[in-house]
Amino acid sequence: MLIRFFGMLILVLIPFCPTASAVSGVRCVQYAAGGQVCMVWSGEDPGSGHTSGAEGSFPSGVLTTVGGFRCLPGRLFQPQPAKTSPVWEGHTDGAIYRCYTIGAGQSSVPAVLSIWLASPPAVPDAQALARTAVAQMGLQAISIGIVPEPLPGRVGIIGLPTWMWVDHPTETTMGPISRTATAGGHSVTATARVTRIVWSMGDGSTVTCTGPGTRYEDRYGKSLSPTCGHRYTRQGAYTVRATSYWDITWTGLGQSGRLALDLTSATTITMGEIQVLTQ
Repeated sequence: MLIRFFGMLILVLIPFCPTASAVSGVRCVQYAAGGQVCMVWSGEDPGSGHTSGAEGSFPSGVLTTVGGFRCLPGRLFQPQPAKTSPVWEGHTDGAIYRCYTIGAGQSSVPAVLSIWLASPPAVPDAQALARTAVAQMGLQAISIGIVPEPLPGRVGIIGLPTWMWVDHPTETTMGPISRTATAGGHSVTATARVTRIVWSMGDGSTVTCTGPGTRYEDRYGKSLSPTCGHRYTRQGAYTVRATSYWDITWTGLGQSGRLALDLTSATTITMGEIQVLTQ
């Protein structure tokens, strides 16, 4: 439909799709090393982990204003409006593109505007797009499994082995996990997996384990963990920190690379001595 804004006729195009997949808005993510990337999504916010409706990701530097609304140029409109349409602004070259508005879904804010561009929107930076793919993964620090258990009244015995493991590992805590971020026909796919977990035991020592470890069971008795364990020599309360190191590889836009990420979780256990009474 046509709307008049400050004397200008603006063609507002509403997506021809069911309500459930209507464009919901634009979400921008700031990266310390990769600049800012904006994502246009349908349905649920990509921060929730549900990104199947994502329209694409674009550099935020191409944000522009149409009819007083800030918007992000994106996909080519198909079919193109007739050259007699006011949206061409008298131009005969270039093309008409979708422009996704910031704050779409709010009252009186259209989801999609049309914009004339002499050339397609800029191709996104590959590494920034890879970081967007990683952001979609929702990676988390591990949930610590440890014996003695970090519960009130539970005390481990000095000299007996301590077992450490990843409690209920998932693709978001151990990997492998892959996600793809797209931008106007360009895609970057990132795959992440934990290569090692470094356990800081709180007594000045560290233990490096290359896998999720082995969950302790009563049948193991006083035996050492076959994959990830430690032995304390003094009593006390110890804060145990588990840092998982992620190796992230990505490919796309004719490029490839690696990213690194580490996430830490912590818990506290208590170690004591057996008191022997003699008469």
